[in-house]
Amino acid sequence: MARKPIHLTMTGGKLPRQHMWEAIRSLSRDPKGLTTYNVARLSSQDDEAVGSYLRALQKAGIVERLESLGKRNARWKLTRDEGAEAPRVNKGGQRVPSSAVENVWRTLRILGALSAAEAAEHASVNGVTMTELAARTYLQGLTLAGYVTRTDGTPGKPARYHLVRQRYSGPQHPVYQRSTFEQVYDPNLDQVVWTKDIPDSPELAGLRLEKACLEKALADLLAAAKPIERLAGRMVAQFHPDDSERTEGIEALRLFNDLAREVSA
Repeated sequence: MARKPIHLTMTGGKLPRQHMWEAIRSLSRDPKGLTTYNVARLSSQDDEAVGSYLRALQKAGIVERLESLGKRNARWKLTRDEGAEAPRVNKGGQRVPSSAVENVWRTLRILGALSAAEAAEHASVNGVTMTELAARTYLQGLTLAGYVTRTDGTPGKPARYHLVRQRYSGPQHPVYQRSTFEQVYDPNLDQVVWTKDIPDSPELAGLRLEKACLEKALADLLAAAKPIERLAGRMVAQFHPDDSERTEGIEALRLFNDLAREVSA
């Protein structure tokens, strides 16, 4: 069976294991809440896939299995929180190295500018190899989508590709689906950000990309602000009805809500 295009295997701009990992970290705050069933429900992933990933994390020493709760359910403990990005491990718990294009995207974020030769060199680590031609092809895809701008490219001066900082969408590398769809898919935004069928200039594509990045940042900000809003509401409720701070707190919450509605409109 033909493999699905990568944008059809992802949901919410993240790989399935990223959804699982975020659920694991969230549920680990409750000593009894981290179960296979709860992770599957919170991450909207298949129970069997969640169980497989948890067992892989167990072999890697990242989680500990505390008790069985049935045939396909168990309680777990997060013993090593490795941060926001989902640990990349195989079924045996061994670390899976980053792909070549992941290395290029990460290096571009750090250095800001690369030639194709430099990109290939930085990508070829930990047993992963990338040719200069492959690196150039990927960087050209990023150029078409507006992530990078190209300078030089004359005899004796190799082309350099400069990351436009405000168009950096996140840690997951944009996918240049050159051989199948002639498009660039961004898993951070969960969007096809450039396609051959819409022949925009790289600058216009880049401006559209900036807009998508700003919209994502705004959505993330509003989501992060909701717990703050609830906490502030509880704090205001504790003030005495005649307390001037209560009035100030209510007014601050009103302004916050108005601002949130305005920027999300």
